[in-house]
Amino acid sequence: MAPRPPLLLRLAGGLETRPVKLALSLLILVSVLPIQGLEDELRPYFLAIFGVELLLRAALLGQRGRDRSRLDVLLFVFDVIAWLSFLPLERLLDAHAAHALPLLRLSRLFLLLRFTREIAIDLYAIMTRRELLEQFGLVTLAVWGLAFGASVLLSHLAIPHDYDGRGPAPDTTFLDRIWWSFRQLESADNLVANLRVHPIVAVISLGLTMVGVFVTSFIIGIGANVVDQVVRAARRRPVGYAGHALVIGPVHEAEMLVQEFVRLYERHRSLRSIRLSELWLWLVRRGPAPTRHALPRMALLGTEDDPPAYLYAPRMRWVSYRKGDSAQPEALGLVGAAGAKRALILTRPDAGPDADAVTAMAVSSFRMQNRRGHVFVEVQESKNRDLIQAVGGPGTYPLDMQRFLGFFLCQHLITPGVESLYTDLMTADGSEFYTHVFLGDDEARAVAALGEGPGGELSFSRMARAAYQANVILAGVFLGDDVPERREGELVQVEGLVQWLNPLLDPPEGSPAWALGARAGRVPARRLRGLIGVSATYAPLRRYGRELLMGRGVAAEPAATVGAEASRAWAEAWAATLSRRRSHLERVLIVGYSAALPSLLRALAQFVPGIEVTLVLGERGDERMPLADRLASLGVTLAPDGAPPGPDGAALPLPRGGRATVYTQRGHDLASLAVRCAARGAPASAAVFLSEPEGLDRDARTAMRLIRFARALESRELAHGGRLHVLAEFSSVAKGEHVRSLLDAGRCGFAGPDRLLLSLVSTERIKNYFMVHSAFVPGVTTLYEELLGEGGQDLLRVEPRPHRPAEQAHGAIGLDELRAALEPRGAIPIALELDDGTVLLNPEPGPALAAARVRAVYALARSQDLAAEGEQRPGEGDGGERARGEDAQRISA
Repeated sequence: MAPRPPLLLRLAGGLETRPVKLALSLLILVSVLPIQGLEDELRPYFLAIFGVELLLRAALLGQRGRDRSRLDVLLFVFDVIAWLSFLPLERLLDAHAAHALPLLRLSRLFLLLRFTREIAIDLYAIMTRRELLEQFGLVTLAVWGLAFGASVLLSHLAIPHDYDGRGPAPDTTFLDRIWWSFRQLESADNLVANLRVHPIVAVISLGLTMVGVFVTSFIIGIGANVVDQVVRAARRRPVGYAGHALVIGPVHEAEMLVQEFVRLYERHRSLRSIRLSELWLWLVRRGPAPTRHALPRMALLGTEDDPPAYLYAPRMRWVSYRKGDSAQPEALGLVGAAGAKRALILTRPDAGPDADAVTAMAVSSFRMQNRRGHVFVEVQESKNRDLIQAVGGPGTYPLDMQRFLGFFLCQHLITPGVESLYTDLMTADGSEFYTHVFLGDDEARAVAALGEGPGGELSFSRMARAAYQANVILAGVFLGDDVPERREGELVQVEGLVQWLNPLLDPPEGSPAWALGARAGRVPARRLRGLIGVSATYAPLRRYGRELLMGRGVAAEPAATVGAEASRAWAEAWAATLSRRRSHLERVLIVGYSAALPSLLRALAQFVPGIEVTLVLGERGDERMPLADRLASLGVTLAPDGAPPGPDGAALPLPRGGRATVYTQRGHDLASLAVRCAARGAPASAAVFLSEPEGLDRDARTAMRLIRFARALESRELAHGGRLHVLAEFSSVAKGEHVRSLLDAGRCGFAGPDRLLLSLVSTERIKNYFMVHSAFVPGVTTLYEELLGEGGQDLLRVEPRPHRPAEQAHGAIGLDELRAALEPRGAIPIALELDDGTVLLNPEPGPALAAARVRAVYALARSQDLAAEGEQRPGEGDGGERARGEDAQRISA
């Protein structure tokens, strides 16, 4: 690590910050105000303030040594002269010399050039270019040549006229006629007022005015060109940010990502300032030190000259754009890569199979300048994740977005209706997963002191109860032996910490969490290093973390009263009826190809043994990814001269007894081929329409395929099995909403509207949000890997048992009561779905809801713990497991 510069130089560096520049500029302007007695009153302050500035400028000038420019020396000379002008020189000089003091005071205005030196240097460099000098010289020569010629003509003809505003006079000189001619060129307002003048004067005035209009237009064009070059030169200067976020790659197509980043920062604007309550707790009650977060400064590095159009939106004022090659150190210097806290490196779709190679080069170049910042890298091919990780080193997080999106789509197929939860959970509008890490030895000791019993453990149930009162659903913790530290200007490091989701359950025996002492319902306080929770913003989770450090984050045991016991018994009885809906996913029809398809296919084979998949692909789009490469990504290898599968299809075995049949078509009507292929076998239980990147409007193509598929159902050309889940991928879900009215369950022959489910998802929005959230929240990447991957915890949708009309549930239940009731089953509820379709994610503590209104509960649990009604639940001794609440029996994984 480089040695820290001396204090004087660090203070001198503050002179270049925007607030200091603004303050000094205002003081200079105040000092030259023509108000009697003002300067005498403020003279001591001016001398002190500008004396300190002069001292710091001298330190900077001396530190630069031979690298200082002549301009730096000239500006320092003006600094000295300006400071001398504040001295009471009028008392030392005689009356004759004192007349020069006003000019000395006005020299202070030259100091303003220092604060706009970059623009002044750019303007000087542009104005002194040869082509511009020639243009200005041509205009000047033309103007004064015309004025001279007109004045010569008027002088020789001796035409009387009011040339100088005093009326016709015999003493009019040649210079008066030149000035009159120039004024005709300069402005059309100087045209002779009427025709009651000499005809030659009228003709000359009209001619010069017309020529002047063209000359003025020419000058305006030169001026516009100069302004444009000044703006472009400003974009070639470094952004001057530190501790900012950096986005590298095709940023012109990343509008959604940048907007999500800005919206996330905007939602956390309360963290930009230190609250007085936190300061009071720190000073008086020995609470944790107050912290503040920086403004949402972002820099974008792209390949086009002009910045993206979306940067002109009001909320984008802190986002700067620079053009350059991501592999060039000079370009990275323009966006302040050396001082960036986090960087998002996007893959380039136009790079084709070399996309990951280009990305790796960008990561390597970034790491040459910045070893401390966190780098989040979009990876195109899963096999390159380890390579990217090796290139970037510690603090590098490869994001296999295609794998993530494949698992995300699979989650929608396995858990119908879950898109309502993800609409809130994975957008900046609802509550989200956040993490809070305890930093430093002081916080680690404060947490360790909270442990109870001989093992020094914390009750997770009581922690969760206290957290919910702070508007946080506690979903997990971080454990570790080492104490995390955060150095100045860096992000929180979670490497080396062990994530333990859903501490109501034992972690797998032999796992890192198990080795650290994690047991069902009990958190080892000595190794507690952080919290994982669902909250509206990071602020509630941080607030609860501070409460925990002060000993107020573990709730007391609830008082046992008759009413409370009755309410608890009713809530447990109602929660016992919650179970997953039986899965009818057996055969899936997939239409179209996207980069997430291989991952989706593998996920379906993992989660649904014996799955039958029908794939229908189009042969067009070879200019982006040849059909042979698309088939190879699915495991179908063509012979060198072999034809694609065509309408006859090609069989592809899948793991765990599954099977896929791949069909291809050269034409445009892919939906018709999909209908014919699906009709060959048993009815599909789900149909997936992927958004293909090729085409003028990918959403329009997906919508057309959906409409044709609906017409086939209505005409009974395609039979159904009584239930059908249609999953459609759109770039913009709003553009696909009109399809809902066209896919009518009654017209398609289904027994009820609940038998035909249409789910619209925007993987583009989810992808951008996940990348932003991964960069904003430490550890959230591994969290979602566990939630969407195989094994570990899942986000499940469970429904209460349907009641007959005579036995409708009349009780009321709140999320806190439901949390306590589900603890014995090892589930943490995070959201409620009401009968009108509304999803209440992390509802605020308040009055309980009528149980009859709750259609479903979304919970963090293991699939086998909330098995569907009628399915075989694993029992103890058969590999089954049970959760442990406060008094439940301990289980092991």
